Amino acid sequence: MADNDFVINFDLFNEGLSPLAHIDNKTFTGDNGQASDMKADIISLPGFLQQSPALADLTNGNQAGVVDQLIRFILDKPVSSSVTYAVGTGKLFKLSSTAISSGGSPSWPQTITDMTEGESIIRLGANIFIFYNKSSGGDIATMPIASETIDPDWGSSTDKALEKAVHPCAAKEDIIVFGNGRYLGVYIEGEALLNVQKLDFGEGAEVVDVQFYNNLWYVSVNYGEGRRSQIYLYDASATSNQLSDEVAVGNQRIGFTFVVNGIFYVAYEDKTSGFFAIGWLNGRQITPLRYFTGTLPNHRQKTLYMNTILFLSGANILSCGSVVSQLPIQISILADGGHATLGGIAAPFGTPIIASTNGTDSHRIAKFSGLSVDSLWKSIFVSTTRGRELGNINTIIVFTKPLATGAKAEIYIEGNQAETGTITDAFEVTGENKTMHVFKTINLKAVEDIRCFVDYSNGSSSVQCPIRKIIVLGNFVER
Repeated sequence: MADNDFVINFDLFNEGLSPLAHIDNKTFTGDNGQASDMKADIISLPGFLQQSPALADLTNGNQAGVVDQLIRFILDKPVSSSVTYAVGTGKLFKLSSTAISSGGSPSWPQTITDMTEGESIIRLGANIFIFYNKSSGGDIATMPIASETIDPDWGSSTDKALEKAVHPCAAKEDIIVFGNGRYLGVYIEGEALLNVQKLDFGEGAEVVDVQFYNNLWYVSVNYGEGRRSQIYLYDASATSNQLSDEVAVGNQRIGFTFVVNGIFYVAYEDKTSGFFAIGWLNGRQITPLRYFTGTLPNHRQKTLYMNTILFLSGANILSCGSVVSQLPIQISILADGGHATLGGIAAPFGTPIIASTNGTDSHRIAKFSGLSVDSLWKSIFVSTTRGRELGNINTIIVFTKPLATGAKAEIYIEGNQAETGTITDAFEVTGENKTMHVFKTINLKAVEDIRCFVDYSNGSSSVQCPIRKIIVLGNFVER
């Protein structure tokens, strides 16, 4: 290489979004394989960049079938190899990996009397328990899995009505612990004991998630303005009226908690910055791992997929974690969630299932299927200056796996922080069995910086174009 030549490599795409992408989508901070903006798959084939998964409605899985409302919660642990349940705003739905049940005896979906918001479902023994809100207050419905006959007001008839609130829940052996507004509720099946107000966290409190972890119940509580959120530790037997310990989360609002491989993760909003984060419980503090924008996901909007936490934020599906432990933690925008308003997500049969609505007359429940042409990846910006000299790009080389017929991606180079007029024409990456794609006619003036833009809008809906590395060659020229 001559002294005035330079080489820029864009690779190691498994690192996801730049650490500062949530603040600046034209950031210079991070490694060259990290993105300033993206909607792409970097987890299915670590180290490669691929198109996002597309969504296909389950059979009967839209308003033309039986889904006439937003599905708010999907049971992540199926009751058999082919059956799980989901709850909407007024009905309980029965799902397989391919379809929403319709008709039969009892006739599916089943209406739950007075329900206006389904909050969660959990299995305990031979029954499922459905927590929901009404126009005033809330309740718990039960259903034996064998008969599928719903008792819609089991909770209020056994103890008392619930608060109108979020109702996260978790189970261990014969115990269910659940959120009930300012209260923590407990049901012990072996003693036929239900107490919907077992613990009281005080005025302005709201229990937003519950996990059983480290032989204790971890109860996440948000408070009103001016009070710190807390994670309380509660005795495993759920019989005491005393808490075991607590973790002060700080000036933050908890969205959900999740345990993966023995690590306790927390999704939260940092009220001091307005951004969202996923962190882990490190002793008595939350250590942030990665940040994101959009909306704060709740207890209904998380699942495990390819060893990463899949969660919903805004209209997108995000992934956070590491597919294998030897790779670094990443956060990435994996796919679009469907309609603009998202409901629940789960992967009870291995493939993620996502519910969404347009808010009026279009509802769906869909699973990953095929490839989305609404996929893109933009690198961080990389400086191409040396003193007063600017960078002139003369060659782009793209390395892929051997491509199948129809596989295609388009590569652009954007310059000067995406200034108008500083973007190349599209370079088409395609060709059966090709692995090295070389482009030498680059219509871009000398620039101060560049980023690589991978666009799949003209790609295939069924054949991946896995990109391993992009090399940009250039030389410095006088300004």
